[in-house]
Amino acid sequence: MNVAIIGCGGMGALHAQMAANCGLKVALCADVVRPAAKALAEKHGAKVAASPEAACAAKSVDIVAITTPTPTHLPLIRAAAAAGKQIFCEKPFCRTVPECEKAIRIAEKAGVKLFVGHVVRYFHEFEKMREQIQSGALGEVGWVKLYRGGVFPGGPKSWFRDYKQTGGATLDSMIHDLDWVRYVFGEPERVFCQALMRSEPVTMDHSQVTLRMKSGLIATVIGTWAQPSGFRVMAEICGSRGMLQYDMNEAPLRLEARATAAGPNWFVPMNPVMKSPYQSEWEDFLAWLDGTGTPRVTARDALAAVAMAEAALKSAKTGQPVTF
Repeated sequence: MNVAIIGCGGMGALHAQMAANCGLKVALCADVVRPAAKALAEKHGAKVAASPEAACAAKSVDIVAITTPTPTHLPLIRAAAAAGKQIFCEKPFCRTVPECEKAIRIAEKAGVKLFVGHVVRYFHEFEKMREQIQSGALGEVGWVKLYRGGVFPGGPKSWFRDYKQTGGATLDSMIHDLDWVRYVFGEPERVFCQALMRSEPVTMDHSQVTLRMKSGLIATVIGTWAQPSGFRVMAEICGSRGMLQYDMNEAPLRLEARATAAGPNWFVPMNPVMKSPYQSEWEDFLAWLDGTGTPRVTARDALAAVAMAEAALKSAKTGQPVTF
């Protein structure tokens, strides 16, 4: 099958390689920044599409991979579905819940499959934590703490600077962990959030969410674009029989000067395993397409994650808890 990559920055390049690893042909590359599309096309022996819409409509394409800024997801899903293409879309699914709902209806009406890349469900460390929880090794789990983030992404003109587009660290980064908490522990009951980035473009954001799940579990989820440098993921899971801890960057206490240069446009946590979790999610998507498997994450799961992030942003704005 042939793939069109729409959005040829860091994530587009990553997903192009994962698709190629799965035996797919990267046939077209499209980006409003044409040099980016040209560079990725040259790497994979692909052609450069005149526009993202043209890539969606191309007869030579079977799958459209959308790795563009969040607000563009819905129109690109609409264009791809109208052309009968199968769709791989990066998270966040869309900027708002109504947009997610529209995207699902569009894909269902067109009879195409729509997969959203919540890759943390495929990270080996997180799957091992889930296995330990489900096996009862920790006993009854009562509290979870998750931390994810790094420096502020992007340069001065980056779309990450626009809160209306990104939703800040809460929607763009923390959404990984909101999805994972729901994946492992079920539906949320209420949320309370405090966050720095609300409406004005700033070069720092930090968000802390407290979730009470319907099961009674309490989860503290932190998303940050305020680290001095780099990127970090941590987890603590406390149960009646023990505690699980994970830190991707285990190190002694250290002091870092805050980086003043513009941050990267994307973050991909390092993973030492032979097969990338990003490849695993592509394999899951392809198994769904050929009828040999059921995806670990659905579009409605991705919608639920956006709903949790939106509720958190509402709580940060009002200073009050939000009940689901």
